[in-house]
Amino acid sequence: MTALLQDPALIVGLVRATLILVVSFGVAITQAQQDSLLMFVGALLAVMSIVLTGVTRAKTTPTANPTLDAGTTVEVITPEGQQNYLKTL
Repeated sequence: MTALLQDPALIVGLVRATLILVVSFGVAITQAQQDSLLMFVGALLAVMSIVLTGVTRAKTTPTANPTLDAGTTVEVITPEGQQNYLKTL
């Protein structure tokens, strides 16, 4: 279920299928109203994608410029045949 909610195309398809079911059960929604709802959902997903990308970016460290707190101990992985060792930064 979570994979479904992570794909915008599937979400729009789910909304479209829901609209088709609603219309088939007799609710009077014109084609223009259906198109407007689908465009709104698509725009909402685009805005949410931008916002969530910003939130994710703010909570992660780029691998090109990693930083660690002073005093952090890390394990240095050496080439095969040499012994790994711990180093405090």
